[in-house]
Amino acid sequence: MGKRKAKKLDLSKPIEHPRMPFAVLVRMFLIGSISVAATGYAIYRHYYVARPSMLMPVPSSTELPAPELLPTSAPSAAPSP
Repeated sequence: MGKRKAKKLDLSKPIEHPRMPFAVLVRMFLIGSISVAATGYAIYRHYYVARPSMLMPVPSSTELPAPELLPTSAPSAAPSP
């Protein structure tokens, strides 16, 4: 196989970097900032905000239970003589 030639770099010219539009840079910065802030808020809430109780409250003794909607035994109508 053949030998490869070494690529010669011209150091007199500056290296060209691809340019990104300013709007894209601003958008990336804003999205990154919002994600960092949201992460910080989530960590704060996880460690410092008390969670609400998930238990159901016990009804007080003064409350009456709701009556049945359908009666269990319907009064029979006796035929009158």
